[in-house]
Amino acid sequence: MSEDDRIVRKRKQTRDRIAAVAHALFERDGYEAVTMEQIAAEADVARGTLYNHFPVKEAVLVHWMHNELEQDLHTAVADHVLSRESFVARVATLWHGSANWWEHHRQYAAPYIRFRFQQVRDGMAQQTSSDMLPLYVQLIEQAQQAGEIRPDTAAERLAHYLHFLYLSAVMTWLSGPDVHLEDELGKVLDFFMQGAAQADDTASGTRPHAAGLRRR
Repeated sequence: MSEDDRIVRKRKQTRDRIAAVAHALFERDGYEAVTMEQIAAEADVARGTLYNHFPVKEAVLVHWMHNELEQDLHTAVADHVLSRESFVARVATLWHGSANWWEHHRQYAAPYIRFRFQQVRDGMAQQTSSDMLPLYVQLIEQAQQAGEIRPDTAAERLAHYLHFLYLSAVMTWLSGPDVHLEDELGKVLDFFMQGAAQADDTASGTRPHAAGLRRR
């Protein structure tokens, strides 16, 4: 392992440890009540070190959430998502697992989404640790090769469109207790396919239907 690799690994280990400590504080005291100073003290790092890794509290939360999502969805992707026969079925399966995850972490959804949109505003969208964007790109590229999705738009751009539709569904879910996340995710997947599906498919009325992830 090169020196650069060791530095990167050590940095990730530090970030992961800080995020885990912060999450324990969030669970104990509530997200809004926890300060960056508390996180630094509990993680036994200098304030400068903490701010070097995470400029704001939301960044710590997002790092922890992405780690958890990656771990929780990894098995689902390998065992269930990639084996589906169509793009819509793969995304619906992925989002079914994601919806279940959000149901157990609802208290973090609002600050997570607020930070993600702030990153876009500040031109920092690519600086966050891993989320589902790379997987979206993979699924879209496969769908383009299979003729399910139009090939005239880059998979990376379509992945961003899909991701922000996903976030909009989570925002709608947060708006009231009677809103079901899986239903909203089904609606936005349908909306995405209205624009992304191959023109021949939409014209012939054979566009895959995505609404109602619960039924998949």
